[in-house]
Amino acid sequence: MHFELNPQQVELRDAARKLAQEVFKDKAARWDREEIFPEENKKLLCELGYTGLSVDPQYGGAGLGLVDTYLVIEEIAKVDLATALIVHEQNVSPRIIATYGPEAMRAKLIPKFVSGELECSIAWTEPQAGSDAANISTTAVREGDEYVINGQKVFTTYGDRAHLHLVYARFGPSKGARGVGTILVPKDSPGLTVRKLPYKMGVRGASENELFFDNVRVPAENVVTLGDPQNSKGFVAPLTVYNATRVGMGVMALGVAEGAFELARDYMKVRSQFGQLLSEMQGLRWLMADMWIEIEAARSLCYRALAAIDAGKPDPCLSSVAKVQATEMALKTTLQCQQMFGGYGYFGLLPLERMVRDVRMLTITGGTNQTQKNAIANHIFGS
Repeated sequence: MHFELNPQQVELRDAARKLAQEVFKDKAARWDREEIFPEENKKLLCELGYTGLSVDPQYGGAGLGLVDTYLVIEEIAKVDLATALIVHEQNVSPRIIATYGPEAMRAKLIPKFVSGELECSIAWTEPQAGSDAANISTTAVREGDEYVINGQKVFTTYGDRAHLHLVYARFGPSKGARGVGTILVPKDSPGLTVRKLPYKMGVRGASENELFFDNVRVPAENVVTLGDPQNSKGFVAPLTVYNATRVGMGVMALGVAEGAFELARDYMKVRSQFGQLLSEMQGLRWLMADMWIEIEAARSLCYRALAAIDAGKPDPCLSSVAKVQATEMALKTTLQCQQMFGGYGYFGLLPLERMVRDVRMLTITGGTNQTQKNAIANHIFGS
């Protein structure tokens, strides 16, 4: 599939680049150092409409495709992954609700997600169910007009600040993906306890949390996708949205890699060793060329995968390929760019040290790269 930006997309990308470089760049170290959410950045993103890029205009969004949305996210990720993640996350759970939730739910909640008035976390992972995503044990049992939820979640991003949690739960006695569905749980629900996980390696402006559900009661109208022990529809349906989420991890990694690459390139133009600029040393020039080749390959894979989703022809295998290639490329690229700075790159006064820590998360979240390789192998062998 040939991919080329149109003039509107170029304008959108350039506006996001200007915002990232002029407003977000110099603040990025603070969120990491103080481990706080970039609240002022989120406020600005909401005002500019970036938190509703892929949302239907009838709910206050811009109605843009995923290619357009991630062009913005990529530019922000070049300077601040914590802020890029805000735009990414605000285009995940709202899209699940907008795609599968009842109309009354969509009309009530989606405009508030777009405006920033509400935030919604994804509460999926459990201590025993990470890569084995269908092995969840959290239950949602119907009692009259309510569901009673019991269980535990872990690594729930923004779980300490989200107004709603999109909880994956088992709606009846079942195993595997059968019987699993999703339901919204408000943050102030009696019986819900949230505990922030300490010592996060990177992306410290986005907290990870444990959620404990002890006979938490929510209205039956909060069901987004109903779990049925006879089938896996309630579990599988949201996965169509996760095709984009998976690629999104790749695009954010691409952005971080590009940011590191640009820092290294600019430094090499002014740094001399042994009477020669680094940019004149053939070994380093080839290293930069190799990195550029891999960056461009990642860009092609990621945007091909997003364009396929926008065209209504999602390719789960391509999405996994893009995620793996881009995140592993970024992990290697940030380390190599850090090496260009020698001892200076090891200290937090430069962004490289933070970038190395931040990008590591993207090989794990959104489905570990090993899980993606299993999916790719299944595609290869038809299993």
